[in-house]
Amino acid sequence: MGFLKNDQEYQDLKRSSLILVSCISLLRKTIKPGMNAKELDDLAYQFIKDNGGEPAFLGYDGFRYTVCTSVNEEVAHGLSNEQKVFQEGSIVNLDIGVIVNGMFSDSGYTVALGEISKDSQKLLDVTKEALAAGIAQVKSGVKTGTIGNAIDQVAQKNGFGNVFELGGHGVGHAVHEEPHIPNQGIPGRGTTLFENQVIAIEPLFTLGEGAVIFDQTREDGWTVKTQDGSWCAQFEHTIIVRKKGAEVLTDIPESELIT
Repeated sequence: MGFLKNDQEYQDLKRSSLILVSCISLLRKTIKPGMNAKELDDLAYQFIKDNGGEPAFLGYDGFRYTVCTSVNEEVAHGLSNEQKVFQEGSIVNLDIGVIVNGMFSDSGYTVALGEISKDSQKLLDVTKEALAAGIAQVKSGVKTGTIGNAIDQVAQKNGFGNVFELGGHGVGHAVHEEPHIPNQGIPGRGTTLFENQVIAIEPLFTLGEGAVIFDQTREDGWTVKTQDGSWCAQFEHTIIVRKKGAEVLTDIPESELIT
């Protein structure tokens, strides 16, 4: 489990998060129809390196990219290759991890390319709402089921599919650590969170049923897609569990970002 051991680790994690959020901000401003995902990936790689970080996903279990770029029905782990060309009216999830002095941050943001449908815009808005609902439950002593239940209640209230096969996780000293943070659960059940633990919360909602398939037809078999072809949105933050709440490291005002 990812616990902060000292102030130096905390400062390194904060720097990692700053580089990460600044990188996502740059990609959000740069992405446009007609670009391919490899162009965006190259930009992310250079930005992270130029600012003293290392891409956390590049080389992880053989993954060949800095960014997991997932478009429309792609739920997660999408490949950032030249064949993936962005189209007007799509939604694109950009999921990135950054390492600074051995400390890992992880965040994701789903971008709308131009005008999107009202249903797709609502999907983005509600998934953000679910992330906030999950974070609002975080404090020392809370159970992971309480967080998952808060997320799932938002999905149910708005009629969206909830991807149960994937979810949040511990982070800090590795890309993925224990515990798993589910996107559903029973309040008061699950793994207990403790003060100074580092976690990532990441709801993934769809316009359909929420069932997914792990696509084996692409390069490496990484891409996860919705079973029914419906579009998916994901938002993710890296968080430190504190005694009375959550310190959200990857929620940084635009004015404080690296440019």
